[in-house]
Amino acid sequence: MPQTKNIFFLFSLMLLLSCIKPYDPKIDSNAESKYVVSGRITDTEGWQEVEVSLSSPIESPAYIPVEGCQVKIIDDNGHDFTLLEWEPGYYRVWMEQEYLATGTAYQVRVTTPGGEELVSGFDTMPRGPQMDSVYYFIEEKSTSNPNVYTTGMQFYIDLNAEAEHDYSRFYKWEVVETWEYTAAHPIEYYYDGSTHEVNPPDCTNYVCWITTLYKNVFTISTKNLSQNSYRQYPLQFIDGSTSRLSILYSILVRQLALTEGAYNYWEQLRINSNEQGGLYEKQPLSIKGNIVNESNPEKDVLGYFYATSESHKRYFYHDVEGVYLDFNNFCSESPPGRFGWREFFKYEYPVYFYYNEVGALRTFNNECVDCRLLGGKTEKPDFWPY
Repeated sequence: MPQTKNIFFLFSLMLLLSCIKPYDPKIDSNAESKYVVSGRITDTEGWQEVEVSLSSPIESPAYIPVEGCQVKIIDDNGHDFTLLEWEPGYYRVWMEQEYLATGTAYQVRVTTPGGEELVSGFDTMPRGPQMDSVYYFIEEKSTSNPNVYTTGMQFYIDLNAEAEHDYSRFYKWEVVETWEYTAAHPIEYYYDGSTHEVNPPDCTNYVCWITTLYKNVFTISTKNLSQNSYRQYPLQFIDGSTSRLSILYSILVRQLALTEGAYNYWEQLRINSNEQGGLYEKQPLSIKGNIVNESNPEKDVLGYFYATSESHKRYFYHDVEGVYLDFNNFCSESPPGRFGWREFFKYEYPVYFYYNEVGALRTFNNECVDCRLLGGKTEKPDFWPY
């Protein structure tokens, strides 16, 4: 009898497994590329920018700029401003303060090299308060390993828009990070067929800075709150696993007041990019912007053009107490091989090396002496404090 039950169980299991079909979503990688138009106009005199590109296939994402467009920003007071291309796919125009007023509505019109007209809806510039405090607490966060936690800086911001009744109820924050870091060594010795000592050591590519927009989207609506304010909204979290806090770390935080339409667009992007779960937890949202193709209405255009009032502040941090630095500097050292310098080919020259604390020669890779290979630039930012 027990043997019969086992046979029945195995038969049932095989039947169950035979009914489970693997999920293999069919994605048309040859689908036609779509135009992507994105940009904004702020209440601050200066360059107003619009970007025009093409979407890329899912399996090979890339930035595909659209060059040679005619781009204009138009307001509802009858003014229009022509943007000039300053980099491939990037267009800008300097606008004076008198044309940048809250309550004014703006749209963008793009004429592609092929003659297609891409037009946004009008977006009215809302009012917003000055940015409130940005601060941090030292906190522990879980990692991909449920048994391992990391300690770092969790940043927060407060919103205080109570002073005026006509302040927007919709906001977005952007965090632009800049940090200084160094290569592991300056250039002291190298071999290119013969050995050379550099005295004093060459520090040309020893110090670098990286500036990047933090990838997460931060949005909030106070529409359904009794007050137009919010305390302790979480921004980015950073720990000691990168070079960010190794010397000096800076953030530029921008607070952008939005219309409800612009907020809805960015909120959907936030859900897609920040909160995307597994395949069966949350399906991707179909995010519709405010750009249409007037020449071919059946063709979708991606992106959004919006008006915003902006406030911003910059902060600097160094020697942060409570954060342990443990990051990879991508410098690998090794002793010379069995055949010494004969192991290196000419195309590998120059080979950098140094003598360690006991006088032993160690060769190393280029990342050890060239900070640019880690993504940074040697030009110091204008706002750097020293």
